[in-house]
Amino acid sequence: MPIEASAEIISDFKFENISIDEGLSNEDVTSIFQDSMGYMWIGTKDGLNRYDGERVKIYNCNPESDNTLSSTYITDIEEDDYGNLWIGTDHGLDFLIRDTDTIIRMKDIYDKYNLGNLKITDLLKSTHEDNVMWIGTEDGLFKVNIKEQKIEVFYHNPNEQNSLTNSSITCLEEGED
Repeated sequence: MPIEASAEIISDFKFENISIDEGLSNEDVTSIFQDSMGYMWIGTKDGLNRYDGERVKIYNCNPESDNTLSSTYITDIEEDDYGNLWIGTDHGLDFLIRDTDTIIRMKDIYDKYNLGNLKITDLLKSTHEDNVMWIGTEDGLFKVNIKEQKIEVFYHNPNEQNSLTNSSITCLEEGED
């Protein structure tokens, strides 16, 4: 039995464009995220941009200076339960502590899992578990319990039936269970 469907054309959409002319660090956008305070975070190939609807603030990389990103190439952005931003780059994981507007590079703290040097491919805040962030990398899947500061790592192991099919993670999505 055929189903009839129709779509309404909406003509009153208003799009606003921002570019390097308005202060964006680069026009090659790699990720976009709206945080709980309404800011738009725009990751590019040349820095992280916070847009408040009027102005752009740029966060960039300087390996010799504290409070800067690990890399200018932003791969993903996610917010945790505390309002802090997790910033994936092509050279590691960074955090923006919201209260102090401070960037912490994972590679600058104790990092036995090497998250400060891996290419971060995707970030996902769990909707089913409080204080859990999933981190996809080119070399494994990481489950971080933020509150307890525990990390579980999942890799492909050809000798283990319940391992990942591949250690290179490209995208994360959470199912109902």
